[in-house]
Amino acid sequence: MDIGETISVIASFGLPYKIKPLRFRWSGKLFEVRDITYSWQTKEGLSKIYHFSISDGNTLYELSFDTFSLLWRLEKAEV
Repeated sequence: MDIGETISVIASFGLPYKIKPLRFRWSGKLFEVRDITYSWQTKEGLSKIYHFSISDGNTLYELSFDTFSLLWRLEKAEV
């Protein structure tokens, strides 16, 4: 299901340039990231977008982080 909503994310930013989402809040609920199954990068104008396919153990989500706006988005969810 396509969602495309801005969300709040707790993430670690390690070296070298390693971003790791840990938890995110969506629709008033807090979700724990259990696994990052895949990650990739795209560019949109001046922005580098980091994409993460993650799982909370039940559902697969796609999160994205925009390095220009510094915003996280929940792009998709699949049960």
